[in-house]
Amino acid sequence: MTPATILVVEDEGIVAQEIKSRLEKSGYTVCAVAHDGKTAVAHAGEKKPDLVLMDIRLKGEMDGIEAAGIIGERFGIPVVYLTAYTDPDTLERAKVKDPFGYVVKPFETRSLIVSIEIALHRHRSEAERIYREKLQAVLETAGAICHEMNQPMMAISGHTELLMDTLDPGDPVYQKIEKIKSQVERMSAITQKLMGITRYETKDYVQGERIVDIEKSSFTFD
Repeated sequence: MTPATILVVEDEGIVAQEIKSRLEKSGYTVCAVAHDGKTAVAHAGEKKPDLVLMDIRLKGEMDGIEAAGIIGERFGIPVVYLTAYTDPDTLERAKVKDPFGYVVKPFETRSLIVSIEIALHRHRSEAERIYREKLQAVLETAGAICHEMNQPMMAISGHTELLMDTLDPGDPVYQKIEKIKSQVERMSAITQKLMGITRYETKDYVQGERIVDIEKSSFTFD
């Protein structure tokens, strides 16, 4: 498994290097170190780390809480706060930004790693849940559209058959109607395949099995 990349945001240079060293010894990749909020946001957008380890108190106009909020909103990157400040006001401000973890200084390497791993797992789980919900919505919409298309296509197919029965096969009009019928049948085959993928009409449907992995489904539109 590729090691997670982490952006370290800490305004004290010596502390930042110590954190970087601990993380790298634990198998992580530190993609960058930032000492202020503005630089942290820029690095997050450029480096796209898996996680940001953010000190709350930073020098400059933007503190860690504000920077974490921007990073979360713009890039969807999880943030774990690292700070020595645990006063109620600071905690309340931090909670508003929905952090993925909170490590209090001084800390042991083990507690830091545990917080990082929990944050990464939570972020992956939430991303997967959102993906599955969006996929389910798309598949349900596709299934509903296919279902609605079936009736008019059946009507067109039925009427073309009736018309063909009244015409001589050598009639140019017969050939045109025959082509219409073949195209309707092609459309019907496509919708049937889509309905199979979405399990829209599966009789033994079980909740949770409706979503399928499209990448593993093999079908072609001839």
